Amino acid sequence: MSDKLTASEALFGFAAWLTCREEKIVFSSHDNAVVIADLVMKFCEVNSLQEPREGWGKDLTHPSE
Repeated sequence: MSDKLTASEALFGFAAWLTCREEKIVFSSHDNAVVIADLVMKFCEVNSLQEPREGWGKDLTHPSE
């Protein structure tokens, strides 16, 4: 098994970690985004994931609701 996570494995792992935490986390377009950004950074650090590349947002597509 590879020692590197794929992007989808990291996303599923992050979601699983959030659902297992005792602390309640609320984030939405109406809430402070710092909390979730800090948790993403912490997850990336402990999993040795690379920081986002310059301009990564232009390649991102959000699902329609």
